[in-house]
Amino acid sequence: MKTNSRFLKFIGFLAFVVLVLAALGCALLGPSIQSDTVEEPDINEASGLASSIKTPGLLYTHNDSGGEAAVYVLNKHALMPAVIVLDGVKNRDWEDISTCIDPKDSKPYVYVGDIGDNNANHTSSFIYRFEEPEILDTLITISKIDKIEFTYEDGPRDAEALFVDPLSGDIYVISKRDENSGIYRLPYPQSFSESIVAKRIGQLPYSWVVAADISPSGKHILVKTYTNIYRYTRKANQSIAEALSTKGKIMPYKLEPQGESVAFDEKGKGYFTISERLGETPVELYYYK
Repeated sequence: MKTNSRFLKFIGFLAFVVLVLAALGCALLGPSIQSDTVEEPDINEASGLASSIKTPGLLYTHNDSGGEAAVYVLNKHALMPAVIVLDGVKNRDWEDISTCIDPKDSKPYVYVGDIGDNNANHTSSFIYRFEEPEILDTLITISKIDKIEFTYEDGPRDAEALFVDPLSGDIYVISKRDENSGIYRLPYPQSFSESIVAKRIGQLPYSWVVAADISPSGKHILVKTYTNIYRYTRKANQSIAEALSTKGKIMPYKLEPQGESVAFDEKGKGYFTISERLGETPVELYYYK
């Protein structure tokens, strides 16, 4: 009986060691990454990603310059249940997309940023806003669209990053090609009839910003370049400019052929990325949690 008791204690200790090593292994491996191939051929130059507010679990994406004036709806496994067509709108160079609840009417809206300008020669940039629809059909046409026209106070800029602050309704655009990417603000409420001047309220210590998003709580901001994703934490009563002036935490990221999109999930816990198709390389939807 004494031998059996020692043996059982040894087995118990061994099991404990295995559990500890397994936990350490998970920590060393980092977050789990889910990958699903986007089979839809029309999504070939994805350059924007946002989580639906009205239908949790769905995502919005779109192609960039010259693509259809369409927003593609994806689920978390990269399957496409619907396409949203924006009637009477042109895709000059759509680069990012965001969702936010309007502070006044409490309705969820989608914001599409026609903000790309490779040669920095456009006199104006545009953001198209429409109310989130019910996803009941595979093809949805939106005719009621708010157009926000704006210029930058320091001249034309190429930009690929856009997000809308859920706490204020302010829109933020981040330039791409400046040595230190500029952060620009379009305060709420935005005019749909007159051009707005976007004020530069800060800058980042790096360039080539290609996407950004803010969590539903407004407490966390993701900023993406081609090689890194940075997460910024916003403290209580802190402005976006103040939050983005702190040091961003580098988050896990699997390099993509041309990854120009990032979006929090609907709870602000994990985040998604998607890239353009490059040659025979398929488009992948990645989820980090």
